[in-house]
Amino acid sequence: MTHRTKAPAIALLAVCAGLITSCAAPGGDRAESARPDPVADAASAVDRGNWPKADSDGLAKGLELPLEAYMQSYEESVTLDNAQRRLESECMAEYGLKVTFPPAGMNPPPNDNDANMERRYGITDRAAAEKYGYGLPEALQRQQRTELPALTQPQVEVLSGRTSLNPADTRAAPARDSYNGKEIPEDGCAGRADDTLGTRSLDLTLVSELDGQSLVRSQATPKVRAALADWSACMKDKGYTVDVPYNAIDLAPRAGDTPSKEEIAVAVADIDCKESTGLVKIWFTADAKIQREQIAEHRDQLNVVRKEHTNALSAAKSALGG
Repeated sequence: MTHRTKAPAIALLAVCAGLITSCAAPGGDRAESARPDPVADAASAVDRGNWPKADSDGLAKGLELPLEAYMQSYEESVTLDNAQRRLESECMAEYGLKVTFPPAGMNPPPNDNDANMERRYGITDRAAAEKYGYGLPEALQRQQRTELPALTQPQVEVLSGRTSLNPADTRAAPARDSYNGKEIPEDGCAGRADDTLGTRSLDLTLVSELDGQSLVRSQATPKVRAALADWSACMKDKGYTVDVPYNAIDLAPRAGDTPSKEEIAVAVADIDCKESTGLVKIWFTADAKIQREQIAEHRDQLNVVRKEHTNALSAAKSALGG
């Protein structure tokens, strides 16, 4: 769920992802006089009930990896996105252009951050497994329809500083120098919002890479391999032949959206065997040890990332009036 990379205008592109044609619909050069109404009511407009919790349920409850201190939570990503959209809308209003972006947070992921603790070592929540097997709750499977604004050509240029919102469009050219008598920034209002938030240089890639590496390395440690063998033997005793938890889902392929009784049975057995063998805590302990070593090795880089992220969040909250 990494939110920011070094590419400019990321919030703008996220809003228009998959709908470049709609977002870049051609239009006239007339000014639109109206005050922006970007995301002022975002908090009340979005149902936060399905947002992922910071703490997992089940066997992973209370487990927090060291690198999570450097990760971006889902709530933080929503704050940054909403601030970006508000700043973009306010900037465009200076050109006489009204654009209202939908609020962020309408289609949350199942995990709060990149660690994905609830499913990092396979499924761990027995109550959820009894209902959904290896699947997700229905609310997370349904994507809410997000009405995206169809932008006129002047809006595209003022927003992005280019003639297209698609960064892969080789035919795109720099935007016109000015609109409505006001100079257009090099990267448009989206770039100006990035500068205000300080997100141009914010890059959480290192954190994600280290997190992925620690998971792979920990699986290969002797204690985890022994625990995995115990888990596999437990599953064998229950009638299931499988080597690692990640492959257990293949024991009962799903034909539709609803889990079968067999899938639920496999999922429950999977978690029960994790509990009886102590697999999750053993794996977490090895994982956390590796991450502490990674942090010590990359401390300076990680501290820069955390500082930039903290500053960006502070700027975002100010932009949202918080």
